[in-house]
Amino acid sequence: MLCSRRYDLPAGMPDPALRRGEPGFATRCTIGSHRIKPVEIAAQLVCVVVMRRLATVLLACLGACGDNRPAPPDAPLGVGPFQTAPHAPMPILFPHTGTVLSSVHLVTLKFTDHAAGLDLARFGNLLVQSEWYRQVGEEYFVGLGSAELVDIGASPVSLSRADVAAKIVDLITTHRVPRPPVTDNQLLYLLYVPPSVMRGTGLGRSYHAMLTLSDGARVPIAVVLDTGGGAAETTKMAAHQLINAVTNPYMPPKAGYYADPLDSDPWSLVRGEVGDLCEGEAPYVEHEFAYPRVYSNRAAMISMPPCMPFLPGDSWSDVTAEPAVIQMIPAGGSARFKLTGWSTSPLPAWNIRVEVADSSQLSRDEMRPSLTSDVINNAETVTLTLHAPPEGAAAGTKGGVYILSGENEHPWAVGFVVKQ
Repeated sequence: MLCSRRYDLPAGMPDPALRRGEPGFATRCTIGSHRIKPVEIAAQLVCVVVMRRLATVLLACLGACGDNRPAPPDAPLGVGPFQTAPHAPMPILFPHTGTVLSSVHLVTLKFTDHAAGLDLARFGNLLVQSEWYRQVGEEYFVGLGSAELVDIGASPVSLSRADVAAKIVDLITTHRVPRPPVTDNQLLYLLYVPPSVMRGTGLGRSYHAMLTLSDGARVPIAVVLDTGGGAAETTKMAAHQLINAVTNPYMPPKAGYYADPLDSDPWSLVRGEVGDLCEGEAPYVEHEFAYPRVYSNRAAMISMPPCMPFLPGDSWSDVTAEPAVIQMIPAGGSARFKLTGWSTSPLPAWNIRVEVADSSQLSRDEMRPSLTSDVINNAETVTLTLHAPPEGAAAGTKGGVYILSGENEHPWAVGFVVKQ
């Protein structure tokens, strides 16, 4: 018996049994091999809870088993092949309703006086037809797209996030740019903000979002702040926002791919779209343009370097933390975490450092993170201590940090909640 609605997971995920006798659950859930259709897929999240639990169990086994092959007969006593240290599962990006822009039409919006340092029309065309886009999109059921550029006139003195939304809606309603259909939309509007424009409220960083028109049409947008740091910085950020937007173009209930673990999971403190978990990686270069690496569920599930496109010699080093869940501590109390290093191949010891997590409600000064060492290696341990401030943190206040590993700063999250 099939689930009442389909739910696609990465290749290799087993077919989980659903619980019997509960409302809304069928006897079994069959994972289809068909490609997800373009946007506006009506599937609902039916099997995700069971699948999430199954994925967690599977990943825990994959992460812990290591390489158990016997040492060669002539190996010295006690010396064997390299084994990745046991570690907690890496995060998984769930498809939710599976809504994606499967054949995007990218509409680049450029202010006339924006000296971008690169040909934005050429970049947009190459971006959605690139080998990079083909490789990173395939796992998330995103195919190649098309593009155009629209000159939108002189730039304003300043822009806020609300101004950006109003500007794009005005461009659509006055027919200066293509209008999205109410259903089966494939349009994505990408606006570049020049360095000369003053950033107002809510415009502190590049982002993607969804707007809604008066006829109910939903409009995916991406906004890239050109900081003047050069073409490579601009193209990496534009591609980052593009891939996040096409794989998760709308707000729930039509959401696409992102990690949304339980509140007790420290990864709930972290931005978790496909472009976010590989931000520290060296870029992938194609046709002189720099593109970001993008997170792969398939690789993460088998504890391989999780960022694609995969490059020769790829390796991954990180830490895992015990306890693995967010801790409850009183105001003025502290939480200690045992960090164990792990890597996918033999590596020299790497540096670790601590940074405040995206959704932490406490600052670094309030949490006062301390490490017993700032260097770690595979199977070695370091203790991290976090503190809850004695005053000013109400019950329920959440604090958390990333532990960033190595030159590419691979993240791992830990956190706590202040209890009464």
